[in-house]
Amino acid sequence: GEVFVLDARECAPAAATPDLFTKSRERWPGDPPLSRFGGLAAAVPGLLAGHAVLLERFGTRPLKDLVEPARTLAEDGFQIDADFRGAIRSTLQQIESRPGLSKRAAALRRALLFDGRVPEIGAVLVQPQLARTLRALSAHGLAHFYTGDMAAGLVRAVQQDRGVMTVDDLAAYKPVWRESIRVQYRERFDLFLMPPPSSGGICIAEALNILERWDLRTLHRKDPGLAAHLTVEAMKHAFADRARLLGDADHADVPVAVLTGKAHARRLAARINEQSVADSAAYGEAGPMLGLPEDGGTSHYCVVDRWGNIVSATETINTGFGSLLYVDSLGIVMNNEMDDFTTESGQVNAYGLRQSDANLVGPKKRPLSCMSPTIVLRDGRPFLAVGGSGGPRIISSVFQVLLNVLEYDLGPAEAVALPRYHHQWQPDVLYRNDCPANQPAITGLRQRGHEISDQKRGAIVQAILIDADTLIGASDPRKGGQPDGY
Repeated sequence: GEVFVLDARECAPAAATPDLFTKSRERWPGDPPLSRFGGLAAAVPGLLAGHAVLLERFGTRPLKDLVEPARTLAEDGFQIDADFRGAIRSTLQQIESRPGLSKRAAALRRALLFDGRVPEIGAVLVQPQLARTLRALSAHGLAHFYTGDMAAGLVRAVQQDRGVMTVDDLAAYKPVWRESIRVQYRERFDLFLMPPPSSGGICIAEALNILERWDLRTLHRKDPGLAAHLTVEAMKHAFADRARLLGDADHADVPVAVLTGKAHARRLAARINEQSVADSAAYGEAGPMLGLPEDGGTSHYCVVDRWGNIVSATETINTGFGSLLYVDSLGIVMNNEMDDFTTESGQVNAYGLRQSDANLVGPKKRPLSCMSPTIVLRDGRPFLAVGGSGGPRIISSVFQVLLNVLEYDLGPAEAVALPRYHHQWQPDVLYRNDCPANQPAITGLRQRGHEISDQKRGAIVQAILIDADTLIGASDPRKGGQPDGY
């Protein structure tokens, strides 16, 4: 079979320059961070253009049939669950806590609140504007989003809120077919991973390559503290390289082959002390730090069809409700993907990630992401599709689920549900998710000098394992997910 990689990542408007946000902060000093909130935070959307390309190349059903379920949900409404209600509450608190956001997010508040109040669990949210948009796309094609009245309405809303996006930016957007990152693990497994501007593929490949130095399966059984320590140290090295070197490979020299190569991994593995953490500077140059927020703007899905075709796909508007800019005429929330760029050299983004100057803002550049859609072959045959949502925790979570399946022979449901760790090098804190304080691995990590902090919820991972003629799906219980099939 063949592996295809489609990059439908958002891109910066043509008017975006490396000093865009420095100048905007000087021009509007009282505004909340403009790379995160409002029209300037919005990058040119690519998802619908990507779906159009996929449908043209691989589709077997008419667009109308594919749009109809979403249109029905928008028109008839869906029941709000605890997670969605929590997302509305936290977003409302964020709006109320930042001067200048209340007016900017007024349209979003109207769309989400019921008589000015956060809706209760079980209430039905109806989205008539979105239903009209989907009906028009069904009739005229997905490309209709990028031209005519739809494009004009979107751009008008963005520009009225400080943005620089134009109708020409929308009309010029094109998805890009790319070559996957391919890495072999333990000789038996071949992994196909996403290349830049995603950082997930490089980071996961690098971390797995580092761990090949050790018999992790035996260590996991005999010394779980050491196995966990090595896993975390591999993460830290991968994230440090991410901060130092990664960006849009169409606009910067990104050494993909070196970073995903075995020689580089051997050099990094040799620097790991089995009994102790190293100083942050041993992994890379430290910088400003920020706490780790919850991610709420990303979705991942895995699909295997009756013909054996496999899809692992991640889509996002970045943080929860994106830029908080609601385009009334279309019923959509604009992304805040511009914050995934290095908006100012040496500064961190909303997730506390330091990023390299290769990821500086530039016209038509695509920002670095943490997306990690992955497909695995075992002995040359399709074996696993996996991916997740959760900002930088996508990388660490998909990495650990892969270890759970490939190293420890766990089924997908257990592999996804098990406690996980997250370390992104900076801040120099190891976050644990669902890990009991007295767990042997946690004890071993503390003894080796790891500073450990609790986090409410890690990334949300989806997976499908292919076992002969049986498909075994797993959806992360951290968000109440369930696999489905027919």
